[in-house]
Amino acid sequence: MYKHAFESVPYYNRLLKSRGLNSDSVQSVEDLQKLPILTKADLRNHYSELISRTYPRRNLLKQTSGGTGDQIRFLVTKEQLSWEISAEYRAYSWANYHIGDRCLTFWGSPIDITKQRRFVNRVAKNFERILIANTYIVTDKVLENYAETMEKFRPDIIRGYSSSVYLMAKYLNKRGLRQVLPRAVITSAESLDRFQRETIEKAFGCPVFDYYGSREVGSMAAECEKHNGYHVSAENVVMEYVKNGENVSSGEEGEIIVTNLRNFGMPFIRYAIGDVGKPSTEVCSCGRGLPLMASIEGRISQFMAVYDKQSGRVIPVSSAAPGPLSMVLMNVPIERYQIVQESLSHLTIKAVKGKGYLQKHSDYVINSLRNIFGDDLDIDFEFLDDLPPLPSGKRSVFISKIDSF
Repeated sequence: MYKHAFESVPYYNRLLKSRGLNSDSVQSVEDLQKLPILTKADLRNHYSELISRTYPRRNLLKQTSGGTGDQIRFLVTKEQLSWEISAEYRAYSWANYHIGDRCLTFWGSPIDITKQRRFVNRVAKNFERILIANTYIVTDKVLENYAETMEKFRPDIIRGYSSSVYLMAKYLNKRGLRQVLPRAVITSAESLDRFQRETIEKAFGCPVFDYYGSREVGSMAAECEKHNGYHVSAENVVMEYVKNGENVSSGEEGEIIVTNLRNFGMPFIRYAIGDVGKPSTEVCSCGRGLPLMASIEGRISQFMAVYDKQSGRVIPVSSAAPGPLSMVLMNVPIERYQIVQESLSHLTIKAVKGKGYLQKHSDYVINSLRNIFGDDLDIDFEFLDDLPPLPSGKRSVFISKIDSF
């Protein structure tokens, strides 16, 4: 892929020559560190230059990724899509899901929901026996309707956004409903917290298999039945984990940098996808032999930026449960919440009040967070009747406007 990009992609040819590199400069995965990281801003600013001269544009397929404000356009080859789908369904087979099984999918992306309305897509989903449940808007009435849908459809597999499946599971547990027992639940699109996994497994009485993919690259990694980390789709991608410009060691958090090995029409080499993960040097006992990623820690924007006075540096703190933010808010009657870090010293908490919520609960949250992060932390509450998802359909509980990585 590197040699192809150097020889046929204007952006890479110009950039790499300026760094004194040639078509033979990358001979191993370790050599990739010689190359600069490709950002979403680069994709926007150099769109035409990133297209290979050896592929006629009419043979490339247009794709879109990201929500409003973070959206990018890119092109893929049909061959890449074939490799993506193959890796995706290989991962699904580890959860004992095969084409033709009844699958109820809880999804909330406006892009995908629009696609499903097209005739060809509807026919394909009917053939595959996939029923799409739109969870862009989630209320108790919507969840009640989907509970009835599940009882009628009797899915073999449940699949969907981690937060959407979790909200459905939480609803079922709260009402003591156990009418659907699928073989497995496959979560994706968002980081899966431990408490979400436990809630889902309790509601559906089956294991959860977490899957990691993206629109730009496709299937990247997934859990097998051993749940000993995520098997990386090494035929299609190379994954690096970087912090402060260097690759991290096994078990350390690092920004995930992805190189796509299949898209020769618009190569993504060392692409900063915006996620954080931990590499692993372990070998899974399942015997599949694929390299492992220990865990997916979430989006970069899901890490709180905290100023460490001792080192004089800004450091990342995970917002995922059982992190300090989530633990504090789980102790008060709040139905749903989203924390936005406006600056190093300012948080805004958007929340839907639960039954019995009082001013003392806000005071408890403020005092608890100041005890953890310092007295100079300003905290504002914004109470809402409902908390809509992001434009992408995802439900991030924490968004930082500061990149602590």
